[in-house]
Amino acid sequence: MRDMTHAEIMDFIRYFTWGTLIGVEDDRPYAVELSYGFDGSYIYCGSMPGGRMARCIHGNQNVAFKICECDWSYSRYRAVIVEGRAERMTSREDILYAVTQIARQRKLPDRAFAGVVDRLVDNPEANSLRISVATVGGKIAGY
Repeated sequence: MRDMTHAEIMDFIRYFTWGTLIGVEDDRPYAVELSYGFDGSYIYCGSMPGGRMARCIHGNQNVAFKICECDWSYSRYRAVIVEGRAERMTSREDILYAVTQIARQRKLPDRAFAGVVDRLVDNPEANSLRISVATVGGKIAGY
C-alpha cells in the first residue's frame, strides 16, 4: 500500500461517478451514497431536499466525501477522501452548472438533469452542494 500522488487522486475523482458524502447531525455521523460531478476544483452533488443529510449540512458544513473501489480479495484497491466544507447552492446559475457537471461525469448529455433545476432554485429545503477539493488524501495497493 502507498499514498496516491495528487495526480492519481485527481484522475480517480474524474473517473468515478459514485461516492459517499459523510456528515454529522448533532453527535451522530451519517453517510449517503450518491452520484457526483467534478470540475477539477469542486465536487458537485446533492441529496434529498429536507432529508437527513440536508439537516446535517445545515447544522455542520464540515463534510468528508469518500470514493473507493476494491476487488473481492482486497488485494487491489484505491480509496480517496476529500475533506472540506459543503457550500449549499441556491442560484439557478450555480445549480445548472452543478447538474451539468454531474451529467458530464456520467458521460450523459449536458442537459440530462436540467429538469430538476426549477425544483431546487430558491427551495429552502434543497441540498445542492459544492465541496472544495483542497484537502485530499488517497491510498492505493495492487496497481
